[in-house]
Amino acid sequence: MTSRHYDAIDEGVADEIKRLHKRHPKLGHDGLLDALRQQDIHVDAQELATFMARRGIKAERVWQPWKLMGLPIWYGGQTDYRPARRWRFWRK
Repeated sequence: MTSRHYDAIDEGVADEIKRLHKRHPKLGHDGLLDALRQQDIHVDAQELATFMARRGIKAERVWQPWKLMGLPIWYGGQTDYRPARRWRFWRK
């Protein structure tokens, strides 16, 4: 037996995980693990990741504007085309 004891993910713990995810949708695996520990529920991190993947629970992405979009290229803006890359196979 290991020195750490983890709770199994049963119906009660699953409901708590879903409730915490609904309340804090931007929390990922680590954030939900910390929130569960604050609720005095100790779950294995790998088991939580597997549970979240099987149930399709994902953290919402934080919206961030694209940097340097709409600026001219000489100010560091992005181009609409990819730069040409020339691969030289005869050199190593």
